[in-house]
Amino acid sequence: MTAPISAEIAVDAPPERAACRILHLEDSLIDAELVTEYLSRTGLPCSIHLVTTRPTYSAALVAGGYDLILADYVLPDFDGLEALALARELAPDTPFIFVSGTLGEEAAVEAVRQGATDYIVKQRLARLPIAVRRAVAEAEARAGQRETLAALRESEARLRLALEAGRLGAWELDLRSHKLEASPTCRANFGHAPGMRFTYDDLCAAVHPDDRDRMQAAMDRSVAEGVDYDIEYRVVGPDGALHWVQVRGRPVYAVDGTPVGMAGVTLDVTERKLAEERQILLSREVDHRAKNALAVVQAALRLTPKDDVQSYARAVEGRVGTLARVQTLLAQESWNGAGLHTLLQAELAPFLCGPRADLDGPQVVLPPGMAQPLAMAAHELATNALKYGALSVPGGRLLVSWRLQGGVTGVLRLRWRETGGPPVPGLPSRRGFGSRVLDGTVRGQLGGAVSLAWKPSGLVCDIEVPLDRTMQADRAADRSPEGWEDEA
Repeated sequence: MTAPISAEIAVDAPPERAACRILHLEDSLIDAELVTEYLSRTGLPCSIHLVTTRPTYSAALVAGGYDLILADYVLPDFDGLEALALARELAPDTPFIFVSGTLGEEAAVEAVRQGATDYIVKQRLARLPIAVRRAVAEAEARAGQRETLAALRESEARLRLALEAGRLGAWELDLRSHKLEASPTCRANFGHAPGMRFTYDDLCAAVHPDDRDRMQAAMDRSVAEGVDYDIEYRVVGPDGALHWVQVRGRPVYAVDGTPVGMAGVTLDVTERKLAEERQILLSREVDHRAKNALAVVQAALRLTPKDDVQSYARAVEGRVGTLARVQTLLAQESWNGAGLHTLLQAELAPFLCGPRADLDGPQVVLPPGMAQPLAMAAHELATNALKYGALSVPGGRLLVSWRLQGGVTGVLRLRWRETGGPPVPGLPSRRGFGSRVLDGTVRGQLGGAVSLAWKPSGLVCDIEVPLDRTMQADRAADRSPEGWEDEA
């Protein structure tokens, strides 16, 4: 028996190709030289690492980096099947070829069954280069497939991550069988949980009845003309919830031009559609408020008494300032309404020096169409108080209180009471412009009621207005400030 050998044997390789690294387990140096000779005759570029014992073989396997393993079947300290098992454990992707002089047919079949790539008898070493080339080529192909599959899995993982991050659902539809494959996000966009059945019929049934014809027409056009499928429609989930879904896709055709499928993505755009609707409503509200404010300014300019230029300028400036403050409050709340307490504070601030007014009442949000007329009414009352009432003397005070009857859609009852002002002799001899404005805003624009009590201690004004938002919005839009002239 020969001494243990571990050596590198190089067979010249062309510069354009790297040498095939071969681990050769063989205890016979003569047989090893014969294998090297046969490989070199064919011009196969290779570098052979020869080992003869189990320890050197195991160490080589652990070191790795080999493209092929050649092994004798009969070895001094262990047999070929043990060498094969060790190779499958430490280098499972490396092809393994037995080169033996004693390998019988049954042993060869068992070796292949346990994972050997091929077997060559030493009496026919002429087959070795062919077997080696085939084994190396097959290993390279398998490695390429593994790399391709790994890259595909990585690409699919990135795609799934991108779809999930963008809340996009993926779908595929077979146009011949109408079989639908949908991702969990796609199912969720149609209101279906991942475990629920979701067929193409389920999808069509989820589309809002008013949108189904439009959805089908868009799909038919996409398939017939070969254009992208891009549509937004409403869907109704099993729980009755309404959603907006954007669906995009592209048809797929066979070689003969027959449409065979479609694939694409879905996106829940409910939030965007609601935002667009809110924006449209807000634009309309702003447009209406602007027109209404201009109408109020025009009426104030025309109807304010012009006997005294300075008084006229102050009156007009005050009323325009009221409109500006209301517009600011509504804009801060995105035209959803204005708090009554905040509105009164802002309106009374220009008339007060120190804490001379008490505001008492629950939190009330006035509809947009109600805020402006009430602010104008408060302005006229405060103007009158500054000229003739409680605010015309240092010790006078205001108490403004309110309460709700019937909840947020019921009736608002507001009381304006003045104390500490000059004695009130009684009902005025004539109805002034401020009274006409007060009556026109509360009764004419808001459909409410106003009553004035000229008590000796000071003016008491009671205002009642309905809080129904729809009615108030309609009245505010339809009623003109020309109501100030009623009963003039």
